[in-house]
Amino acid sequence: MGIFGTKEIIGLDIGSSSIKLAHLKMVGGECRLRRFGAVPLPPDAIVDGAIMDHASVIEGIKAALRDLKVHEKEVVTSLSGHSVIIKKVVLPTTTPEELEESIHWEVEQYIPFDIKDVKIDFQVIGPLKEDPSKMDVLLVAVKSDLVNDYISVVKDAGLTPVVVDIDSIAAGNAFEYCHPVSEDQVPMVINVGASFMNINILHGGVPLFTRDVPMGGGIYTSEIQKQLAVSYETAEELKTGRKEAGERAERLTEIMRTVSNILSTEAQRSYNFFSATYPDRLVTKVYLTGGAAKSQFLKDMLAEKIGVEVELFDPFQGLVIEERTVDSTVAAQYGTAATVAVGLALRNVEDRR
Repeated sequence: MGIFGTKEIIGLDIGSSSIKLAHLKMVGGECRLRRFGAVPLPPDAIVDGAIMDHASVIEGIKAALRDLKVHEKEVVTSLSGHSVIIKKVVLPTTTPEELEESIHWEVEQYIPFDIKDVKIDFQVIGPLKEDPSKMDVLLVAVKSDLVNDYISVVKDAGLTPVVVDIDSIAAGNAFEYCHPVSEDQVPMVINVGASFMNINILHGGVPLFTRDVPMGGGIYTSEIQKQLAVSYETAEELKTGRKEAGERAERLTEIMRTVSNILSTEAQRSYNFFSATYPDRLVTKVYLTGGAAKSQFLKDMLAEKIGVEVELFDPFQGLVIEERTVDSTVAAQYGTAATVAVGLALRNVEDRR
């Protein structure tokens, strides 16, 4: 796909803990970050990927636009959650045009929802080596209500949604562009957000395995709240180290270790499933990103459980940051949390809507 279209579009990551906005532009062959910002959301504005408080989300988007003085209207946003199905399926080899006409009949067996209630898209990966009469197809199915909800808040904020993407695929796109690896590498990109952990295993730019795990950095916060009997705001500060734990430091450490172990175990399960499915495609390295990527113990536990090197992935390191318009303090603070927003901003406005 072409990464940049003729119009400038904004990447709008509507996450469960914050709204993140990224604006990229190609200048003289360089990909430049022209704007980036984030606005926090109330704790229950988005639950399990579903928008519960439309007013707060709309106001958050408007606040981000005001703060960053964004005048562009066309945006790309994304989804994740229980209502999103991402699956690689094997179908009879045909042209993309013919598949477009028959896709609903071909994939009905793979979707656990009523086919009338979902929106479907696909990407043909290519023919099977062992049987060219069949081909691998990456299938995405999302409940129409969820798509309509996100489109609604974007429009109500005064914007035009031109592409609706998937969080895990956006994270994979950001990685492919900002941290390219050789064709023989099989990177595992783990994006740990507040509510979901998006896992994407790639080879040659193609997603081999994609999964959304319904748990994320919010577990640290909720466990700290519960076990230390503190407010949500205090739990967030303790989690990120902005507040000293004092006499509760030992208990806080144990909470962080326990939750990191839970998340690492889930990532390990995905890795084991992938390894069993693709015994000839060994994961060469894990790239950890997302808002909770820097959580205490998480990186080391992932390396121990999966058995390969784990590296933090910050998409800003693959971009030229325009210091005149991007607050360097904000960029340094968010870094790994900006991955989905950057991946969205890389999408071409001419992509299918």
